[in-house]
Amino acid sequence: MRIDRIVLTNFRNFESGELTPAFGANIFFGDNGAGKTNLLEALFTLCLGRSQRGARDVMMVREGNGDFFRIEGIGHIGQPSSEQEVKLACAYQKGGRKKITVDENPVRISRLYQLFRIVSMAPEDVSLFSGSPGTRRRFLDLHLSQGSPTYLADLTDYNKALAQKNSFLKNSPGMECPFDPLLIQLGSNIMKARHNYIEFLNNNAPDYYRKIAGEQSERSLSSFSASYKPNVDFETPDEIASCFEDKLNRYRPKESILEMAIVGPHRDDIEFTVSGFPIKGYGSMGEQRSAAVAVMMASADFLEEKQGEKPILLLDEVFAELDPSRRENLAALFESFEQIFLTTAVAPPAVLYDNARVYHIADGKIREG
Repeated sequence: MRIDRIVLTNFRNFESGELTPAFGANIFFGDNGAGKTNLLEALFTLCLGRSQRGARDVMMVREGNGDFFRIEGIGHIGQPSSEQEVKLACAYQKGGRKKITVDENPVRISRLYQLFRIVSMAPEDVSLFSGSPGTRRRFLDLHLSQGSPTYLADLTDYNKALAQKNSFLKNSPGMECPFDPLLIQLGSNIMKARHNYIEFLNNNAPDYYRKIAGEQSERSLSSFSASYKPNVDFETPDEIASCFEDKLNRYRPKESILEMAIVGPHRDDIEFTVSGFPIKGYGSMGEQRSAAVAVMMASADFLEEKQGEKPILLLDEVFAELDPSRRENLAALFESFEQIFLTTAVAPPAVLYDNARVYHIADGKIREG
């Protein structure tokens, strides 16, 4: 899986720009504000139809120059023996709707999730530990949706049913909600998938954490874990539906008073710990960055296991705030990926830099070499 060409028009600070990436590492150098992160955002938006930073489409239109943006590209998907070329385009006009095409045919965003897998790592990933439960749910949904079209369909239908239930509770107080059976069915599927995903992370992320941390300190080798905190308590996945129904029955009067659905996976959370303590407030910034990257690397393994090919990696200043030893350890983990896009202010470790294609970004311009 790789991107072979990307063309930008009126995207962020790029009036126009074109990039022909290489296999392996593609490194973007540039000052702060030059557009390095914007270029990664364009790649993510081309592949999955949305910003990895959660930006609204209107925010990605170049300021003061037109009322639209357009991203075009060519990618290859599948195994080398059966590669398929796809032409992609994502365009948005202010006041209108976003249009996504694959091979010049209009498609829904869900189609992109079936075609591409992409994992983004950035300094703000530490918000997994310090941010709101919503931040962690979005992390779950992003990677599970890439790994399973069924999950994405269940999540989409659940959110629609949830909105309908909230409207019903506001307009029909005291009445039994007709959407609960559907929410139980879809929500149980979602929680089961999240439970299995967190188990996968818990089995794989600690090893990445140890590899990144090396043997710098006793605490660096202490246990790292992720725990799923579902809104509905259950012992085994087979019990989710019945436990969901029981809790809904108990909380129905409260939901009626609040006029809001308060039971279901839209209230789930994850807890990340080191040596039994929450990473937030316990780990140093370097340890938090290492833990965030470990989680993302395990997520890449999850997508590879589900779809049979490694995802594209977007690495935004991932070596910042890491000491030289951790940088070397981290860089060694990236060698096996088919395609990497990396922003940095300084030369990364030689294992990535020596065979990379290098670009310099300045004033919204892309220059190779």
